[in-house]
Amino acid sequence: MAPRPRNPGGGGDNPPHPRRGEGEGEGGSGGNPRRRQHGGGKVSHVSETQVEAGRTLGAGRSGGSGGGGGGSRPVDRRTVPHGFDSFQEFQAFAGPLRQRMREQYPDLEMGFQGSSVTGRSADTGAPFDAGRTSDFDVAISGDSLYQAARARGVEFRGDGVSTGPLSDADLRALGLDGIVSDARAQAGGRPINLMIYRTMEDATGRKPTIRVWF
Repeated sequence: MAPRPRNPGGGGDNPPHPRRGEGEGEGGSGGNPRRRQHGGGKVSHVSETQVEAGRTLGAGRSGGSGGGGGGSRPVDRRTVPHGFDSFQEFQAFAGPLRQRMREQYPDLEMGFQGSSVTGRSADTGAPFDAGRTSDFDVAISGDSLYQAARARGVEFRGDGVSTGPLSDADLRALGLDGIVSDARAQAGGRPINLMIYRTMEDATGRKPTIRVWF
């Protein structure tokens, strides 16, 4: 069966999702794999919904008058935390935050938790940002960070797997205070709570988590 020609002019018979079928399986005909990689090449933690969000981001970059109808999709809350209006906005905030922390802790991993993921306060059940400014709970992990926290007296909970929200003193001890301060300003003053986990698997196993993989 002859492949369909691409027609950037939009309209007509082209399917609504041009990338559908490209590179989806081992033998996909697309030249570019859709998997996301870190510097070390590991991709095991990237879920299919996160990969699809990346496709959506790529499809939406051009904007304007390109081919058929990709402008205003509803936000997928499986991959975009509450508090962000689009995947692009989430990426613009979380990507640099993760990268700045990685300058000190190169194996650092990061994920959003709490009401920004579930949509409701665990304490009151109130919807995110309803009548108040909700915070961002951010889990961070990695051996270099975990060892530094242990060496600098950051208090861990009873089983030694995680901390509570890091205090200002903890952030200073770990050299993260300026980074978090800048992130709060970028988020319009929204509180940001960092919690350390021994591994990101510990974090995702204990609470709903949207991992930052970009």
